[in-house]
Amino acid sequence: MSAEYELGQVIASRELAFTAPDGTQLPVLLEVGVPCRDPEGPDWYCPCRITGYPGVIDRVTAIFGVDSLQALQCALTRFPAELNGVEGLTFLGETDLMLGKQGS
Repeated sequence: MSAEYELGQVIASRELAFTAPDGTQLPVLLEVGVPCRDPEGPDWYCPCRITGYPGVIDRVTAIFGVDSLQALQCALTRFPAELNGVEGLTFLGETDLMLGKQGS
């Protein structure tokens, strides 16, 4: 079963720029919501979303942890796992997206 999650209140965000091969620039928004207790169990989840990047579905993803801190930490690792090394993305004009390293 696939549950749908709401982003809710955004507690952190970052805007990246994507430059397509034809030179068109598009904003890519990374957002993290407030961690919430899972209504179906004892764990917590942290909602997050990537918007505007071609090929990435614009939907809220729930990342789970045993408490709110772990859920938040795990959610923040989603962004480097999916986006570090992707061609065409920049942050403040640089290719280093300043998201940390995958698994850090």
